[in-house]
Amino acid sequence: MSIYDLFDSNVDYLSILPNYQKRNIDALLTQGKSFDEVAEILLSANGPENTFPFGTVNGTNTFFENLKKELESFFCNEDSYTDEKRKLLAEFNAGELTVITVFTGYIASSLGAAISYILPAVILILKSMLKMGQRAWCETRRQQSE
Repeated sequence: MSIYDLFDSNVDYLSILPNYQKRNIDALLTQGKSFDEVAEILLSANGPENTFPFGTVNGTNTFFENLKKELESFFCNEDSYTDEKRKLLAEFNAGELTVITVFTGYIASSLGAAISYILPAVILILKSMLKMGQRAWCETRRQQSE
């Protein structure tokens, strides 16, 4: 079993998110936005006015690209995240919620981000990958970085 096999395209990972996040995501998807576009929108949101900015500033979102690079490293590079992959495979029987949150925790710690901040984006990128297939997604990412 590969690490990619832990994630089932038939599982609705969005169902683990709080209702307010699901509603926002569903609304954007209904507008015809792709999973990646919605993930980028979520990560670039600045939040309420008159508070410290929560997302990225001025519409540029290098954080989104860095998140995708970490996911690429996890899924496309056999030599990266080896201990984390082994631990995640051991957690497999704990259920989808545990697997996705533990997985997101590994990525969050590499980026210095909160799990709750990146979880919706990770799920959306994962859905995009599952829709396309891991090999095709990895190849696409490789071609985009050239």
